[in-house]
Amino acid sequence: MRKLDLYISKTILLAMLLVLLVLAGLDFLFTLFDEVAGVNERYTMKDALTYVLLTFPRHIYDLLPITALMGSLIGLGVLASSNELVVMQAAGIKAGRVVWSVMKPALLVMLAGILLGEYLAPTLELRAEVNKSIANSDQIGLSTSGSWQRDGDDFVHFDAIEPQGVLHGVSIYRFNDAQEMTANITAERGRYENRNWVLENVRQTFFSQADGGIESQSQEFEELVWQTDLSPDVLQLMIMDSDKLTITALYGYAQRFISQGQDASAYLLAFWNKLLQPLATAALVLVAISFIFGPLREATMGARVFTGISFGLGFIILQRVFNTVGAVYQFNPLLAALLPIILTALIGILLLRKAA
Repeated sequence: MRKLDLYISKTILLAMLLVLLVLAGLDFLFTLFDEVAGVNERYTMKDALTYVLLTFPRHIYDLLPITALMGSLIGLGVLASSNELVVMQAAGIKAGRVVWSVMKPALLVMLAGILLGEYLAPTLELRAEVNKSIANSDQIGLSTSGSWQRDGDDFVHFDAIEPQGVLHGVSIYRFNDAQEMTANITAERGRYENRNWVLENVRQTFFSQADGGIESQSQEFEELVWQTDLSPDVLQLMIMDSDKLTITALYGYAQRFISQGQDASAYLLAFWNKLLQPLATAALVLVAISFIFGPLREATMGARVFTGISFGLGFIILQRVFNTVGAVYQFNPLLAALLPIILTALIGILLLRKAA
């Protein structure tokens, strides 16, 4: 029985690796073509290639659930086409045993996803985004690029940040309780020292109400200390989309938004989606198994591949629909992330019961 488990698991794992190789190769080419389109005098071809290579682990992480789905379909399809599944059932091997044998390589995929999503991909993604933002940063003050952050009554914009704690193109807009702007600070650079930011080449402008309008008074400094609890670690997270952060970073960032009275639903939703990705992978593998024991037992390989791609895309669309509806109608983020997984698992269970 152990040899049988090993044989099924090995077949499924090889199929998953083949699927990942094909999908990752296509994804790499499409990402490279898309990034090359943004090459200019500052952002060179070398920068674009470096960006694609550094973000490649995160793309692999995103591909793992559909890789598990299609790999299971193809691997089990090979066994079904050669009548090996029929022989196993005739020998008294129950479907549950096959399910467990297929889940073993799926567990390896889940483990790889955890390692990539928590340790490797976010670190390299951050390095890629920092490099790209620095390459595209060429001016002081407000620009259409860069990132925004709220710090109490201040709104902060910066063009780029280096891992060593150096800001480029800093703008700080300070407001009072009446939502009136009282000061604007722009700086060419800022360096982090002794838990404070030291701004360089600074222009500070104060605004005050006067008869018939607003008066302004400006000063320039070579250096100015900016006291804030925004550390380089926090600011670096800002240049990354929520779905590219680690689980721990998402939770910490969501708590920061909540403490400032801001909407943290996007970060909580990304947190639950990442935390529940292993369950999503298991649900997709369960559906793949139910397809082979049910409607796709006699199908061609092309039909199985098409079904795998279609169902994988359908699952992604379902996730995005629930995420969007949850954001619009303020659903519980955990519920919005969990419902697509539950529905997918129910489909797999019902098809398996019907085929039994």
